[in-house]
Amino acid sequence: MNKPKKTDIQLAIFEDALQRLLRGEGKYVLANTKLSMAQLAKESGVGSGTLYYKPYSEFRLRADNLMTQYNSGCIETKHTPPQLYVTELQTLRNDRNNEKRLKEDYKIERDELKSQVKKLCVERVAVEHALFIANVRIEELENMFIALTGQHPDDYHFKEGEPHRPLTNASVLRHLKN
Repeated sequence: MNKPKKTDIQLAIFEDALQRLLRGEGKYVLANTKLSMAQLAKESGVGSGTLYYKPYSEFRLRADNLMTQYNSGCIETKHTPPQLYVTELQTLRNDRNNEKRLKEDYKIERDELKSQVKKLCVERVAVEHALFIANVRIEELENMFIALTGQHPDDYHFKEGEPHRPLTNASVLRHLKN
């Protein structure tokens, strides 16, 4: 079974709202009120511009014609398209609301992931900077070692019998005195 499209769901909601208004049984619009697209949108629970989207143009023209007849008092028979059962209409509304909820959940998750990416970028920059500083310090120490011993630390060999200890400034100076 195919899932109904969002447009079909909205059209069913609009149709139901239009029929309620034509019968004078509106939930949000009082009976005997002059009908308009804004009133229909209010009764449908959507923004006033939603009915003007292209997918709803045929419905809008038909609804405008019916509302004009209703407002002029010329409407004799109520236009009754195939009625959706209340449960089916409620299902369609629930589907629409679920889609809205999923969209909001997606936006929240997207925003959280964006902030997490920003945080990771900041941390990466901090690590890169620390690595740069460490490399600069290593280069300074190598240059100091070269100046003291005349050899690069990788090429330096201890005299036989000397323990291989980590080099410190003091141990390098002691070694040079020998």
